[in-house]
Amino acid sequence: MIPILGGFVLGLAIIIERFVNLRFYKVVNRELFSKVKDYLAKGEFDLALNYVKKHANSVVKPLLVQTIENRNLPQEDLKELIETVGKKSAKMLEKNLTTLSTIVSIEPLLGLLGTVTGMIKVFAVISAKGLGHADLLAKGISEALITTAAGLSIAIPFLIFYNILSNKVESIIIELETETFSIFKNLK
Repeated sequence: MIPILGGFVLGLAIIIERFVNLRFYKVVNRELFSKVKDYLAKGEFDLALNYVKKHANSVVKPLLVQTIENRNLPQEDLKELIETVGKKSAKMLEKNLTTLSTIVSIEPLLGLLGTVTGMIKVFAVISAKGLGHADLLAKGISEALITTAAGLSIAIPFLIFYNILSNKVESIIIELETETFSIFKNLK
């Protein structure tokens, strides 16, 4: 049960952290993109760059800085640069989701391991004392059922949260790409 509870605590911490840090408005700041577009439309590239450096968060900043600083690259090269930097930004958004996915996979297996050890205890009691000790048999069966239930009770809701967070990350990435490519159009 200790590893199962450890997975629960770690998974819950990841879920809370990701929900807090993936709030949509915190990542895709429409005001920031609008202001940058205004600067770029006026040809005020240095002001746009300074504004981004001052006001953009750690996910958006490298994307916009690279786009503005490399605005003179050929169109295809700039598009490729945006995609490359965007992938790095996506990795920041996906932070700890792999760990959460691993917890979702491991929790039922830890429950199954508890089932196996509980059944081993049941068979050890049967072989040592026979079938006449129901209290000892019930203890092993109880361990088996509790660990299985605990592993599944944690994995099922965590899987739901993992899917919600993955979809949230995906929608943020799409929005970032859309906004960045709209800036890219203003540069040409």
